[in-house]
Amino acid sequence: MKDYTFEYTRQGLAYLLLGLSFAIIILGLFLFRILFKDVISPGVAIIVLIGLAIAFFLLNKYRIKRIGIAKLSMTDLTIELNQIIHIPFSDLKYYYIYDGKNGIVFTLGFLDGTKFKIGANNSFCNDDLLKVFLSDFQSAMESYEAQNKNNIVHLETIFARKQTLYILSIVTVLVILGFYFTHMPVMILPIGVSASVSVGWIRYFQQRSKDKLVDF
Repeated sequence: MKDYTFEYTRQGLAYLLLGLSFAIIILGLFLFRILFKDVISPGVAIIVLIGLAIAFFLLNKYRIKRIGIAKLSMTDLTIELNQIIHIPFSDLKYYYIYDGKNGIVFTLGFLDGTKFKIGANNSFCNDDLLKVFLSDFQSAMESYEAQNKNNIVHLETIFARKQTLYILSIVTVLVILGFYFTHMPVMILPIGVSASVSVGWIRYFQQRSKDKLVDF
């Protein structure tokens, strides 16, 4: 059994801090209009409030990062976060590793329908530590599957699901309607979404051609 120490992101707290930072600006503008409208110029007030919001976020940024420990063997995995989670490979239905520009996200799907998800946003964490563990985890999973034939799916992309066809079709229709019924600058929205939809279709057909679509 090999031990790994990694950093991970408390994503819910990150969203909360971001929301509170915006709330500082909005509430500050509301109080400014009531109490300080004749004392402080609007430009100065906005600069001060943005500064306060940024300072609040930076002062609490350290709370977003946490340290986790993983213990990996050839048949199971133990992850220590706020609690200890023991995961026999025989309980797994699929695993998904997404390595994007903002960091890495790791998802495990279990036979009972539950999921375990953890990620390391590279704005707050050293995501290389989690990548090292996940590289070894994937190797262990491939070795386990080769020996036991448990049909554990390596989900290569979220577009490898059969229901993706219906979701992409609906979004595509909405994008087309967006082009038809909107004008600049609102048309920027369907333009931006169309690029993601195109990528989605490409990945969906790539997985279908490889016969790697799944039902979950």
